[in-house]
Amino acid sequence: MSEEESISCPICGTGRLTVKSMLYSVPFFNELAMFTMKCDTCNFTHNDVFSPEDRPPCRWSLHVDNERLLRVRVVRSSSGTIRIPDFGIDVEPGPGADSFISNVEGVLFRTRPVVETAIRFAEKPEEKARGREVVEMIDRALAGDLHFTLVVEDPVGVSGILPDDMSLVEYQELTHEEASKLRGAPGWLDTARDEYAERKG
Repeated sequence: MSEEESISCPICGTGRLTVKSMLYSVPFFNELAMFTMKCDTCNFTHNDVFSPEDRPPCRWSLHVDNERLLRVRVVRSSSGTIRIPDFGIDVEPGPGADSFISNVEGVLFRTRPVVETAIRFAEKPEEKARGREVVEMIDRALAGDLHFTLVVEDPVGVSGILPDDMSLVEYQELTHEEASKLRGAPGWLDTARDEYAERKG
């Protein structure tokens, strides 16, 4: 099921912001709604995913020890944090963080250019060298030659790692204290959830 509507752009104030929503049926979550927003004037874009249900803050962990697991589905909301401890990678959400539904391989592809940018802006030779090591590890992981653990955390419980065999993934509900240390959900999440619930009737 998909819907589309148009509203005034909150960024430029002159263009029309086209908002598209798509409902996904996802194991464990039952249903997730993906929103895509784009302004026809200033080209502002934003993507987000949320669950109509209230979910506890959570942490998901997957040990990727074969190439097949690169295809495992990953849901990352705009409040989700992605960690690859073996590579020293922490990707925390900022104010304009986008969400996505992809897979483990897609997470690595998204992470690689971020590391390359960090290398270009690094001032110390050792920082550049470390960055190149991380890029090499990502490439080896993409080829299935390097094992690693992927961790996804979310204070609103919308992100997740979803293999066909759920016994492969470790799921843990976070305490309030643990969740409070993560970047929070965007302020309009509760409003969006309420509006979605009203549309479903």
